[in-house]
Amino acid sequence: MPDMLLNHDWLRALRMASYGFLLYGPGSDAWYQFLDRCMPKQTFVNLSAKVILNQIVLVPCVIVMVFAWNYLWSGKLSELSSKYQNDAIPTLLYGVRFWTPVSVVNFGMIPLHARVTFMSTCSIFWNFYLSNTMNK
Repeated sequence: MPDMLLNHDWLRALRMASYGFLLYGPGSDAWYQFLDRCMPKQTFVNLSAKVILNQIVLVPCVIVMVFAWNYLWSGKLSELSSKYQNDAIPTLLYGVRFWTPVSVVNFGMIPLHARVTFMSTCSIFWNFYLSNTMNK
């Protein structure tokens, strides 16, 4: 265990955590409130619309932002364009597979006040993939 802690990339972890606390958390909270104001009733149509909008609006924005945040704070902003060209579409496709069922649960079962917490908990697993993708 001590070797694992010594070999851990703490700056990488800090970049991901700071992104979550400073950008993802507040941004997704505003997004979920916006969706609930636009579609307040719990119907199948509204649930479907929220899930679809989440996938075509929020997920691409999150991918762009997290790539930019990571590359900015790792001093590699000049490499962002090529990294994005190479990895954005595969990351987006994987994200749709991961986040669609999570979003169904989030919008269908989780109350508004707990959605950011639920999605942030799910993000722990997503961030393993995302962090690995950004640092390969």
